[in-house]
Amino acid sequence: MAERRRHRKRIQEVGEPFKEEKAVAKYLRFNCPTKSTNMMGHRVDYFIASKAVDCLLDSKWAKAKKGEEALFTTRESVVDYCNR
Repeated sequence: MAERRRHRKRIQEVGEPFKEEKAVAKYLRFNCPTKSTNMMGHRVDYFIASKAVDCLLDSKWAKAKKGEEALFTTRESVVDYCNR
């Protein structure tokens, strides 16, 4: 019974991603360099986080437009955004 109680605390409500978050994820999917391997007989594609950070720092979200702030200014801001 104690396991059930602990399990309830771990589950967090995850809502739908915002429009901007979907756009960032789609950008990473198609522009971040990936590698592929076989894991337990299945083909798996993966990316390296440092390459993803570099990719996002070169994206349109890292460049500020007139009157707006850039979403990504440093590597730490990219990591915080991805962790969220």
